[in-house]
Amino acid sequence: MRSPEPSPSLSEDRLAELMVKVVDEVASPAEREELMSYLVSHPDERAELDAQRALRAVTRGWGARLEADLRAHQGARWQLTAQRVGLALLLGGLALLLGFGLVEATLDAGAPWPLRLGVGAIAGGLVLSLGGLAAQRLNHHDPYDDVNL
Repeated sequence: MRSPEPSPSLSEDRLAELMVKVVDEVASPAEREELMSYLVSHPDERAELDAQRALRAVTRGWGARLEADLRAHQGARWQLTAQRVGLALLLGGLALLLGFGLVEATLDAGAPWPLRLGVGAIAGGLVLSLGGLAAQRLNHHDPYDDVNL
């Protein structure tokens, strides 16, 4: 009967290197076999390998999740920018069209004074309302925007 072969000896650096490669699933078959044959006679290191694998299993999806959240956040920023630009163009065009008509109506000497006064009040209310809304939107600060992951 053959006597069992003595377990190979590994330096601490080589053991650490092999453990990392096996846990990260980048070890070659030869490296994996080298580590496994060493761990047969070293149960403490085997327990460490199992613990590292369990930790890796828990954390495996974290990086992908963070990247997905970052892409979603960047996409949301793009949509928000597009919405703001679209709203600015819409309001600018509306202001030009209405402004021209309102100026014509108020400068027309033949228009009755209540009409001119009403058009001026509407124009002033529109400017104040939209200006206040724009100022509110621009000054809004979400404290969670400062959190960096």
